[in-house]
Amino acid sequence: MLSAFRKLVNTWPARVLLLLLVASFASWGVADVVRNIGQGSSAVATVQGHDITPQQFMAEYKTGLQRYAEQLGEAGQVPETLRLQVARQTLDRLITQQALSTQVARLGLAVPDSQLRDQVFAMKEFQGVDGKYSRQAMAQVLAANSMSEAHFLDLVRGDIAQNQLLQTVAASAAPSKLLTGLVYRYLYERRAADVLSFPFAGQPLPAPPPESVLRRFYDNHPHDYTEPEYRHVKVAILSPDSIGRSLTVSDADLHAWFDAHKAQYVAPEKRSLEVITAASADAAAKLASQWKAGASWDAIQAAAKAAGASATPLENATIQEVPSPELARAAFAAAEGAVVGPITEPLGSYVLRVTAVTPAKNPSFDSLRDEVRSKVAGERALDLIDARAQKLQDAFAGGAKIDEVPGELGATGAEGTLDAQGNTQDGNPAPIPAPAGARQQIIDAAFKTNPGDAIQPTEGPDHVWYAVAVDKVVKPQRKAFAEVRGQVLSDWQRDQVRHKQETEAARILNLTKSGQTLAQAAWGSGLQVTRTPLLSRDKPQAGLSAQLVQTLFTLKPNEATMADSGSGFMVMQLSAVVPPDPGADRMGMTQTTQGLAQALHDDYLQIYASALRDEAHPVVRGQVVQSLITQPGE
Repeated sequence: MLSAFRKLVNTWPARVLLLLLVASFASWGVADVVRNIGQGSSAVATVQGHDITPQQFMAEYKTGLQRYAEQLGEAGQVPETLRLQVARQTLDRLITQQALSTQVARLGLAVPDSQLRDQVFAMKEFQGVDGKYSRQAMAQVLAANSMSEAHFLDLVRGDIAQNQLLQTVAASAAPSKLLTGLVYRYLYERRAADVLSFPFAGQPLPAPPPESVLRRFYDNHPHDYTEPEYRHVKVAILSPDSIGRSLTVSDADLHAWFDAHKAQYVAPEKRSLEVITAASADAAAKLASQWKAGASWDAIQAAAKAAGASATPLENATIQEVPSPELARAAFAAAEGAVVGPITEPLGSYVLRVTAVTPAKNPSFDSLRDEVRSKVAGERALDLIDARAQKLQDAFAGGAKIDEVPGELGATGAEGTLDAQGNTQDGNPAPIPAPAGARQQIIDAAFKTNPGDAIQPTEGPDHVWYAVAVDKVVKPQRKAFAEVRGQVLSDWQRDQVRHKQETEAARILNLTKSGQTLAQAAWGSGLQVTRTPLLSRDKPQAGLSAQLVQTLFTLKPNEATMADSGSGFMVMQLSAVVPPDPGADRMGMTQTTQGLAQALHDDYLQIYASALRDEAHPVVRGQVVQSLITQPGE
């Protein structure tokens, strides 16, 4: 419950507690849980005289346990080692939170009533259908969580005070010029490569070999020519979706939900830009003329560098995310593809081109009616799922078969033959009416169940319950050679093509290692060497995967490497390295500085909160923790 309310306030303490989850394993291991055992108290832990009660601990622990159970898809079956891990995380959060609260009190930090009121009024959970604060909505949320208004306001006040403390601590977080320069050069370096491709497609197939060769290939690849095990399965599925489809929802309820959640569907207009930043209006005007005359982005980048200007792309940005107000207004007034400028400001002049426009979204209720209906019905179904799951278990305990599930439960059924990958005998995915996580569990359960086994309803992820019955098992069978001879021949020919291309690529690579360029190594082979455009680390281009681009940035000048691209082999030789110029790229340096400042900000918060926790010398009662997490049903 407490953790749920912490989510209502987006504060730095909440973020710090999440960051500390990782640090906790290094700074506070299992030994501490059982070593600092206090006597004569039922508290889980004591932090500078303040007790963490079993009730506080269990509320947080159950929330964390449920989160892991949903991820594993095995509610109620979380392994013991993972339960202990959740207990450690829970204790670490609560101890750190209490240490922060103690420090706030020690420093005498106070939160004005006006600031507390503004924070509460801004919480979406307490807003009515008109989007404004509703005291009635707040009372309903607090009542649903069995929390008094006074206690909740104390929690919010504490969060605000902790936020003030941590923001002050992190206010000095700023990267040095040396660090900023190093990171900038790493991020914005660009490279080009010479590439030679050895594709599989389009290569001449070798002549069919003797029959003995095909039979040997068939014998050496038995799994390729064996029918998998198939099972005929019947499944009953009870989920919020299946229940929701059976519920009646009024138009008034649909409109009310849409009005309360409309912000989820509204999005501002976004634009992608290419921006030139020049020190003077004259330099910007010359670049604008060249660009408007039809120069490419690569040409403009080169011209900008020669003129001492910088060229920077800005991807999918809202008007607020464009760093200059004048630049933003011009960018969002221009047509897609238009070159605009110069735009002069005190700190420089800009020229821009709009490369893409993502329109704003403000959908109508009618366009979203089906989705809204699904959402509302799904929320109501969540309130019904536990009671209906109990009836489903009772039905099977009473001897019901899969196809005898009472219709009023809102369950859905499916029947068919599938393999362990969930495919039917024609190779298509079996139509199992369940989300992906539950679907995979159902498939796994089908191959752990034998004909005649008792039907056992099981809870999967996303509040989905399912029951599986198997009535027929078809064991794996190897296909006769005569039946698959054509496939064997085709597979053998593809294997030979692959081997030939791999051998040729390796030969070329070895020639580059002896000092030849890729073009020299390929001379006389009829193969065409291509050069990629300048590439950055985070933007794969020119047919290269992200992994190959990352490999390119590990090579030394003129060094080559070979890779399997999936559709063929590729030899790639580093041909150019272009270091960035921080003096000419104000936008790139600004983005780097801001990113580093945020990272340092987060590090300061983590280090400070960790130091407070260590200074508090918490006393953890391991026996109490152990008794709580091993209670029946927990």
